[in-house]
Amino acid sequence: MRTNYVTIMMKHFEQMHLEVAAAAETVLDASTVKDKDTVYDCHRFLFVKSGEGKLFAQNKEIPFTKGTLFILLAGMPHRIVLEKDETATVQWCHFRGSYEDRDLYKMLQIPFHIQAENEDAVSAIFIRLFEELARNGLTTKLRTKAAMLELISYYLDSLSLIDNATPTDDLQKIDQVLKYIDEHLADNITVENMAKQVFLHPNYFIVFFKGILGYSPIQYVNLRRMEIAKSLLLKPDSNVSFVAGQVGMQIYYFSRMFKAHTGLTPSRFRKQAAFIAASSGEEREEEEKL
Repeated sequence: MRTNYVTIMMKHFEQMHLEVAAAAETVLDASTVKDKDTVYDCHRFLFVKSGEGKLFAQNKEIPFTKGTLFILLAGMPHRIVLEKDETATVQWCHFRGSYEDRDLYKMLQIPFHIQAENEDAVSAIFIRLFEELARNGLTTKLRTKAAMLELISYYLDSLSLIDNATPTDDLQKIDQVLKYIDEHLADNITVENMAKQVFLHPNYFIVFFKGILGYSPIQYVNLRRMEIAKSLLLKPDSNVSFVAGQVGMQIYYFSRMFKAHTGLTPSRFRKQAAFIAASSGEEREEEEKL
């Protein structure tokens, strides 16, 4: 299920709304940390810049050591413990990032801590967040979201997604629908047929699907058709008529939808991709000569 698991995550993060409530760098010691669990109504990123201690969450004791990056979900009780003479410097941000009423973070079972391989890179992202929030300029929200997406991307890149992990019931249902879509792109895919795959009423299925993927079922099908079409058009032996047939569309409607999606006609996209590939090949040859 790994491929569709990642697909669900990526589609969700592409669509989700991100709001950073606060961010800062803080020095903790035994007197400043609470001796009981803390629960926030927002998500938290915590990065241990220096020092060591322990963090307790989800009935686990995790080393709170330099280079550890935590993502603590809203409502997750957690507690930091430091020895009497120990201090720890942490960079943190509080944010909200959900899509409609479904908690994708919990559903996707994302591990809540990683060890950063490039500590300077992670710290630099936090510093950008601090600077943007302090600046409060016209583009602050855009730049803040860009930094947050970079931080989330770093986190996801560092995850070791376990193939044999037991997915939730909702993920199993979505996985089944995504497989059905990929296997029937050349056919007439309807909401009713997709809903039948997981025994849901079509009206409820639309809400269920959009809540997880961020797209309506038909929007996703068309997006998937365009993704497959682009990959097929990159192949020298795939002409536009063949590609249109592979994604279940008449050539006229395919060309119109493809141009709306990419800004290029299929033929133009194909020629441009071939030109870029040829140019890249020439550059590699020149580099090899040097």
